[in-house]
Amino acid sequence: MKNTIKLVSTLSFFLLFTLGVFAQSQSTHQCNSTTSNRNIELEGSSDTENIKIEVDKDVNKIHIGVSSTIKSGYLTVEVYDPKGNKKGNFSVESQIKPGDKKKELVCGQMQKQIDEPIEGTWIVKLIPRDAVGTISIHTSQI
Repeated sequence: MKNTIKLVSTLSFFLLFTLGVFAQSQSTHQCNSTTSNRNIELEGSSDTENIKIEVDKDVNKIHIGVSSTIKSGYLTVEVYDPKGNKKGNFSVESQIKPGDKKKELVCGQMQKQIDEPIEGTWIVKLIPRDAVGTISIHTSQI
């Protein structure tokens, strides 16, 4: 019984000491981040839209998340770096035609994480065709 108490005490002390050292080392390291959320409603739109994301030279990582829910029509989403290189895309399309007595929701999502991103203006390009629905764009920069 005494050995069990000594073992539990020793392990508890070691665990608390380790957590204290870890917490202290984490508090001396700074981490700056920014996030933004944008929600867009499409009401039968066919107009291409470019959503700009400004990335400074001191940004180490960006995360771009796009999700969409389309009731009708078609939507393509593309992500471009400042040099114009496509870094990702997805498309969603409703198969229900306007005037049908059925309803449909088509969801699409893309998550993109870029380490050491190029400084400049990144673009999330929305290309709808008679699209009705919503798009959410979430960005984080660290």
